[in-house]
Amino acid sequence: MLRSIQKLALAAAFGATLAPAAFADGESTNEHTVMVLGASFFPRVTYASPGDTVRFINASEAEQSIVAKDENWTVGPIAIEGEETFTVFAGMKNDFSLVLAEDADEEAISNASGAISFSTPPLGN
Repeated sequence: MLRSIQKLALAAAFGATLAPAAFADGESTNEHTVMVLGASFFPRVTYASPGDTVRFINASEAEQSIVAKDENWTVGPIAIEGEETFTVFAGMKNDFSLVLAEDADEEAISNASGAISFSTPPLGN
């Protein structure tokens, strides 16, 4: 339980630190961080543009691999406490998921999905 709380705190710290980059204006590229937490992603949606990079950090207790829904791109395997960087490209399939065991249930599959959105990020309340 304590380890899960520590992971969530770490994810929140990354989100607070890296959130301003998601709202940067101009033509420069940005780096975004996505934490792999067990069988889920934080954040679930990353707002990026072609040319940006996404750094996937594996904070789970197992090696992880990530694949686009159309299998056009993959990241990993990512070692425990390891990281891999992916460059966003135009025309890519935006939805992705963890590679799970064939017998994974629908809830696990739903939780293990994320997306890279080319939309404008929503503003906070």
